Amino acid sequence: MIIKVKNSEASVSVDLNGGAITEFRLKDIDVNPISFKFSKDQMPANNKSGAVYQGHFACIGRWGPPSDGEIKTGQPNHGQSAVSLWEEAEHTDTTIKMKVHTSLEALDTFRTLTISSDAAAFEVTEVIKNVSNTGRLYNVVQHPTLAAPFLNKDTRVDSNATSGLNYNFDTNPLQYACEWPKGLCEDGRVIDLNVPDIVHNSVFSFVVDKQAAHGWITAWSPVHSLLIGYVWKRADHPWIDVWQQFGEGELKFRGIEFGTSGVHKSFKEIMAHNNTRLLGENTVSYLDAGEEVSRSYGAFLLKTGSGFTGVESITVQNGNLSIKPKQGEAIELKTGFKTI
Repeated sequence: MIIKVKNSEASVSVDLNGGAITEFRLKDIDVNPISFKFSKDQMPANNKSGAVYQGHFACIGRWGPPSDGEIKTGQPNHGQSAVSLWEEAEHTDTTIKMKVHTSLEALDTFRTLTISSDAAAFEVTEVIKNVSNTGRLYNVVQHPTLAAPFLNKDTRVDSNATSGLNYNFDTNPLQYACEWPKGLCEDGRVIDLNVPDIVHNSVFSFVVDKQAAHGWITAWSPVHSLLIGYVWKRADHPWIDVWQQFGEGELKFRGIEFGTSGVHKSFKEIMAHNNTRLLGENTVSYLDAGEEVSRSYGAFLLKTGSGFTGVESITVQNGNLSIKPKQGEAIELKTGFKTI
């Protein structure tokens, strides 16, 4: 079931099956940057009975694969909420409230999505509660994913990422250490993560600038003169994770992800190799029995003008955004965010 909110500038759609935000469109531009959608055949073997990954889905409970033992109990990759049917709790012209109980994860998640009153922007707060009688390790990673036509060979990703690593490390993550916007590949090549310049399927994870109060990531399509961006409190999501997936030499998908972890492995493997903290940041979090935690983020769309080449920085003040392009004056966006 698809539910939608809209204002005079944009619309946002959510699919309750999987809980993904599937569309974010400007009123006058028929381009949906997060048009990504897997088929059933493309889903991991342990996920095929549930909803498919699409748009901007949330990895709640874990990011990446379960352990072998967890797979035998039915645990899917990326957490059970991403493949489960969510329940609509409330729906108004501007707000969607929805919830999901994941029995395998023993987590309850309550999400509130509110579209801005005036801008092409929305904000989301997710409250996650451990309903088990034992504490547990967990992670939360937001997984917005770009696809065609917004995603093309010229689409550019910018962020305030700093030090990072290749997710495909074995036991020595610093063997593939890198600095944004460069990624060190397993074969020694270096990929430009602003605009990928080599064909290489990969995930690279980076620490958000430690001097910044907020993290941010943007993607800009020069073809459409359209910018999508996400902002959040650094304390909520200290990691930025970017995924590049190619097919027949062409870039098919790009994940502009952010969350609590930069290690795309099971908790068992993270613990076995003592990778619970890397580059000065935790890669796992702990949720006590009965404890709940709240995290928020905001998203925006912007039609860019001539001379725009990308984003240099984004600052947040009183819920509004100041977007500094690489060239030209700052763009002020009155989003009115209340939780960011």
